[in-house]
Amino acid sequence: MKKCPKCNKEVKAKDKFCSACGESLTNEKKNKESGINQEEIFNKIGDNLEKILDTEDTSKDYTKKDIDNNKGLAILSYIGPLALIPYFKGKDSKYVRYHAVQGMNLLIIWIIYTLVAAILSMVKITKSCDHSPIFGVINCNQVTPWWIKLPIDIVGICLLILSVIGLVYALIGKAKKVPLIDKVNIIK
Repeated sequence: MKKCPKCNKEVKAKDKFCSACGESLTNEKKNKESGINQEEIFNKIGDNLEKILDTEDTSKDYTKKDIDNNKGLAILSYIGPLALIPYFKGKDSKYVRYHAVQGMNLLIIWIIYTLVAAILSMVKITKSCDHSPIFGVINCNQVTPWWIKLPIDIVGICLLILSVIGLVYALIGKAKKVPLIDKVNIIK
């Protein structure tokens, strides 16, 4: 007999889960053997994400009237090429200008990403070849390798997430810098 690490109830040695609280008893054993503390790892990941997301908030520098009247244009700042509209039309609003500059920097990063992704997607390797018995034609399938495609996809997903974060900030009336984009000041 052994005890459950969570509720301290006695359980059979062969049990995989505690009958009282449902705690996994096999993960406890594996984690102790390998020296990996999953909770510590998740806490470190959470702390790092919190540091990344904790950017400067200058909302107090803008009037409530400016924010309320110009949310629509500020939201457009994070929707791809539509960022051009608030950048050129929203010069009268300090709030729109703030989001338009971030949106334009994000748009430039999207354009660079798209060009690099297109160029890297041209890298092809032959995966398989088939011989057509009727026409005698050899048909070879060429694909972009996964080790090129996967990083491209991950970067694209991250850029999409950053766009959504900026859009949400504009929607709720925050003048808060978009994580990572605040480090890129192509347009000021």
